Amino acid sequence: DKAVPYPNRKKGICTECLEKLPFTNNNTCYKCGRQLFDGQKEWCEDCIRTRQKHLYESGMALCSYDDLMRESVYRLKYGKRREYAKTYGQLMGKRFGEVLRSLKVSSIIPVPLHQRREKERGYNQAAVLAREIGKACGIPVYEDLVTRVRNTLPLKSMTPVQRQNNLKKAFKIRRNDVKLGVTIVIDDIYTTGSTIDAVSEVLIKAGALRVYFMTLAIGEDF
Repeated sequence: DKAVPYPNRKKGICTECLEKLPFTNNNTCYKCGRQLFDGQKEWCEDCIRTRQKHLYESGMALCSYDDLMRESVYRLKYGKRREYAKTYGQLMGKRFGEVLRSLKVSSIIPVPLHQRREKERGYNQAAVLAREIGKACGIPVYEDLVTRVRNTLPLKSMTPVQRQNNLKKAFKIRRNDVKLGVTIVIDDIYTTGSTIDAVSEVLIKAGALRVYFMTLAIGEDF
């Protein structure tokens, strides 16, 4: 999407690589924001099957999760390329800032890592994304509101049911002094929505009026 404004940065992702990224356009799933390739559809196949089960209202994603994004996200998470998250977060904030304002979002919550995993990695990529989105949109970010109390197994090879079981009681609210209002959850990748739902559940119980989500990348429709 050539309309997306690229940050002017000396470090991060070069303009040549940014122009190759699979940015989503306006033809996306009404529920999860997944890119649709059939112009007649309003829902992706996954949400047609599961849309009544999700706890979040709806979501949006900057890019489709193709091979190029898979490599970029891998470098972000495991290759110490923290600057990628800063660049991507700026893009997400600029791309979806008006949407967040129209939804009256008043709080941004990054999906937390377990402290052991964050210590190994050196940072939480969702938190870095969230900070940049917050700066771009003027919305407060609460990094320490939700904590991950279980060091869950990697989700990529699990079935949807296994993902849900793996995430049971994985998150809890650490503090109760934040009026959540309309909240948006930030993560790097959306596949089945299990993680977003697990975080949404604790936020709703803590008083969130509505929960939306935004991710860097989302799986393609099938």
